[in-house]
Amino acid sequence: MKSQTTVLFCTNGLTALAFALILPVMSLYLVNGLHVEPGLIGVYTVITSGMTVLFSQKITGLIDKGVSAKRLVIFSLLGIVGASAGFALSKNFWHVLIVGCLIMPLASSSIPVILTIIRRYADSTGKSSTKLNSQMRSSVSLLWVVGPPIAFFSVDRLGFRSNFYLSAVVALAVIGLVALQLKEPKAPDIDPLDKDKKLAPPLPREVWFLGAIMMLANMANSTYVGSMPLFLTRNMGLSTAYPGILLGMTAAVEIPVMLLAASWSQRYGKLPMMRLGYVFGMLFYVGMYFTDHLAVCIALQLLNGLFFGIFVGLGVTIVQDYAPKTIGKASAFYTNSMLLGTMLGTSAMGVIAQYFGFKAPLFLSLFMLFLSMLGLWLFEKKVEHRRPTFAERHG
Repeated sequence: MKSQTTVLFCTNGLTALAFALILPVMSLYLVNGLHVEPGLIGVYTVITSGMTVLFSQKITGLIDKGVSAKRLVIFSLLGIVGASAGFALSKNFWHVLIVGCLIMPLASSSIPVILTIIRRYADSTGKSSTKLNSQMRSSVSLLWVVGPPIAFFSVDRLGFRSNFYLSAVVALAVIGLVALQLKEPKAPDIDPLDKDKKLAPPLPREVWFLGAIMMLANMANSTYVGSMPLFLTRNMGLSTAYPGILLGMTAAVEIPVMLLAASWSQRYGKLPMMRLGYVFGMLFYVGMYFTDHLAVCIALQLLNGLFFGIFVGLGVTIVQDYAPKTIGKASAFYTNSMLLGTMLGTSAMGVIAQYFGFKAPLFLSLFMLFLSMLGLWLFEKKVEHRRPTFAERHG
């Protein structure tokens, strides 16, 4: 692989595949594999996500201080290998919780580290960060077309343990690719006045506002992703393979949407495009709640793909645009905002599902996405209109 763009594309995508073999099946693993109450899904998610937020913010902060990003990404990829093996060997809920607390935070840190490397590569080569981030995120969706179907099919035919070991094998392949092919990204030039500072500048207030918006939107998505395998298998009586098919179809729609989102954002603006994506998402959640037919569920994935493709295709670039001097911290902050949304969404899903059924959490998804759209509208009104050239200066 002579092109670093190709190396980054493969690294990003295969890392996503390793996670795609773990994350979509976790709620099913806890409920059907370990026979725990749905409410304990929230306990697992809250504790592991909280540890991940603390750990990933620290590890990406090291990049801004000059630590090798390549070494950090290899170190974090080893966490995926360890976590996969740990889940495969777990016998009860407490084993899974220990692995989630001690090893999974390291594994999850690979995502913001890779995002930082991608942004540095874009800045050092003069490439459009919006377009490159969209292209790189499309590699994630490309592998999610096949990842969840493989995961659920593997669980259905071979069991959870074999599926987790498969994730470890994929992570080992990524480590080999990074070690042999990835070049150390060029660090941004440091202002002479800042050379003696040990700490990077703090994140701007705009980034914190955007982080809350991203958190709410991903909370909506995570609530759906956590409950969908359960209501398909429990309420509709379908095979374990079908949740993977729906997730794969959504990812297939995401790919062209993310690639087009960069050009759409140049024409219409990133924030208006993001709001449009939220509208697609709300229509999707309403449709999923009121149907019990597989064919309709499959058709609705078009709306979900439009929502999530726009959301993840533009989200990280929007956050990075408002923190150009601390790309590492901004990337980690974006990832942690998404992770916090996953934590809250999955936790709430488990509690709601235990008392009101596996479809009831879709109401929460709808409400959270509405709040996120409202927050984005307020952000554009209060911040973007007050500083109309900010995004252009740093985009």
